[in-house]
Parts: sequence; structure tokens; C-alpha cells
Amino acid sequence: MKKNSVFNIWQENILYNSFSDIAIEFDSKETNDIKYYLTNLNEFEEHYPDIFQYFIQCHFIVDEKFDEINYLLFKNKETILSERNYHLTINPTLQCNYRCWYCCVEEMNTKYEKRRMDNSTIQKIKNHILKIVKNGVNSLHIDWFGGEPLMYFNEVILPISTHAIELCKRHRLPFINQITTNGYYFNEEIIKACNTINLNKFQIPIDGNETRHNMVKNIKGEGHFKKIIDNVNYICESIENSMVVLRINYDTDTLSDISEIIDFFPVKNRKSIFVDFQRIWQVGLSKDPISGENETLLQRKRDFEEAGFQVEYFAYRHRGFSACYSDNYYHRVINYDGKIYKCAARDYDDSLVIGRLCSDGDLILDDNVMSTYFGKTTFDNEKCLNCKILPLCYGPCVQHHYEIQKGKHDFVCRNDYSEISFQRYIRSKVAKK
Repeated sequence: MKKNSVFNIWQENILYNSFSDIAIEFDSKETNDIKYYLTNLNEFEEHYPDIFQYFIQCHFIVDEKFDEINYLLFKNKETILSERNYHLTINPTLQCNYRCWYCCVEEMNTKYEKRRMDNSTIQKIKNHILKIVKNGVNSLHIDWFGGEPLMYFNEVILPISTHAIELCKRHRLPFINQITTNGYYFNEEIIKACNTINLNKFQIPIDGNETRHNMVKNIKGEGHFKKIIDNVNYICESIENSMVVLRINYDTDTLSDISEIIDFFPVKNRKSIFVDFQRIWQVGLSKDPISGENETLLQRKRDFEEAGFQVEYFAYRHRGFSACYSDNYYHRVINYDGKIYKCAARDYDDSLVIGRLCSDGDLILDDNVMSTYFGKTTFDNEKCLNCKILPLCYGPCVQHHYEIQKGKHDFVCRNDYSEISFQRYIRSKVAKK
């Protein structure tokens, strides 16, 4: 016996399933027929067996005994606890050459001091990487963050990356090396070294057109928009298999003229650039109260897509059974001072420390803290479990869920903060076919 998926959603003449992320558009007569047969599955299978089987493949129809919610709860646990692809975020420093007004990293009285990861902590991390590689992880993924990590490329990034890539080669493990950077410090020497340590994935923010960007990112009033753009192009042309996430940090004014930056990138480089629109978190929503759309954002997305860039917007995407890569048990953040955290997008306060790194490379986690993080599935609540688009979200991330349990934050649905409607997302799934 079969039944309809609980994640089927009709939008006019489009049938969408959030579990499979598949949408099919029908004409008006087909729509009425499909709606009839979805309420009469025995007739559907008898009269149109091939289409019936296709609907099963698309997850519109499932086995009667299949509990989709329990399956998602199970797959979430399996993914975050059993996935042994080791993801290590490392902050060489919390120091930065810029003072962006929206920065989420705060370390009172030390943020702008010249403090980097010391050699003792570097050695601990090398020992830790050796242990986890020998202990049978499936891959190693290092993600450089901060602060501005390139301030200490030679002192921190290069020695740890060199150690990691040599170990992974020896043990035949996949190695991913990426960095989030403001792009200021790139030069010929660093670019050349990136090729030797497989550092070929970059996230680099742009804060608007030249005038707006230089208002946000400058040193004593001198902005560096053209320097950053030149460095992005240099990466695309000089680093093998490079991929740049060009993060467009936008407020209420940025989007009006952001398309001006398109012409700064040669067409040949655009295939390596992934444009990611991210609203600055301190800025309120800018969308039409009726349509739920930010029409300017939609137009700017089209501008970049038509110019040959890959374009993304964070709100709706298939996430692979968890809300965030940081949800995985085997993701850790090592701060420059050696303290261990779960999430990099938070203040580095002692109350959020999850463990410590020992001299021999052992990472000792606080069981009480970790049980609060992972003892309960983050979306095991009435709102999430009754949500038709749960497979596109999976509720709050483990860090937000931890803070909810500690009384630091209220539950917030991320879909309430989208500036592109879910209806638009469904239509886009059909348009891309």
C-alpha cells in the first residue's frame, strides 16, 4: 500500500516535494487529474503504472509504513554523529586590519591587538591532526577563519597546512583547504604558496560598489576595493581549480548599484566565482509585505546570473539532513589561544568553550556541554515537525539550539527572515529545467 508524502506542496499547477526537492508543472487539466489520482492511488497505479512509479521515484508517493518524520530524525542523528569527515575551523588570530561595523567577532580589549596563535598551539594542532588522521577519519577539511587569517599566513597557515597535506597524502585521505578572508593581504608569494598546500577555496566579502565598499573597509580612510577585486581575479587566473565565494554583504542601500562591480571581472573568471547574497544581520528585512519579495535582490541575482556567475541566496536549499556543516559532531573550532568552540559565528566567550587541546594532540571535550549540544535533535519541536519544508531547513543549528536551551535566545525560524518567498523558490525549480 502507498500514501502521499507529507512533504507534498501544491502551488497553483506546480507539485513540489521538499523531501526530494523536485517540482513538476502541469497544465490545468493535468493538474485536476493528478490531484484526483493522488487521492485515489489504487486507480493511479492501475491506469498509469509508469507515471505512478515515477511519482514514487520523486517521493510524491511513499510506502504506507514509511514514517518520513522519523526518517529525518534518524538521518539527522546518523549524519551529525557518524559522519567522519573531519572539519576543523582554525582562527590564526582575531586581529583584523579592518573595523567593519557589522563584525560578529568580539573579544574585549584584545580584538585589535597583535595577538596570533603561538608556536606551542601550532604544535598542538599538528599533533591533533596526526592523531585524527591515524584514527581513521574519511577526509580532512581545514577552514581558516578569524579575524583576518592572512595576517599570519607564513607563521600559522603555511606550517599547519603543509603538515596536514603531507599527512593526508601519506594516508591517502582527501584534503580540503579553504579560507574566509577580506582579500587584502594576497600577493604573488602567498598565491604561489596556496598552490602547494591545496588552498583553492576562498570566501571574500564585497560590501557594495567601489564607493560603498571603501566606506566599510578602509585603513585610515583609504579603501581597497580595486585591490580586493584584482586579488579575486588573480586567484581565478593563478590558482588551480580555484573557487571564490564572493559574499555580497548588503544593507538597505547596497543592492541598488551592486551590479556595477560585474564589469570588474573578466568573463573567463566568472565561472570560478560563486556570488552569495547575505543580508547584514543587524539590518532589518526589506521586502514587500504582500509578495514577501525583495524585488531589488531578485533583480540583482538575475543581473549576476545573466553575466555568467553562479548565484546563491541562503534561504532555501537542500541541506543534507542537518541545518549547518557546524552541526556535525566532527566539526570543531580552534581559536588562536587554543580554546575549542563549536561555532565560529559567535563571540569567543569562555561560556561557549566546549573543550581543550592537549600537548599530545588529544582534544578533551566537556561531556556535559556536548550532551547539551547533541542530546536532543534540534528540530524535535512542534513547529518544525509540522513544517512542510522541514527538509530544506532542519530547524535551528546546534549552536542556536544550545543557546535556546541555555535561555540566551528564543526560537527563531530562519524562513521568517527570507527576502525571497518560498513560492518564488518553487517556481525557480521549474524554470531551471
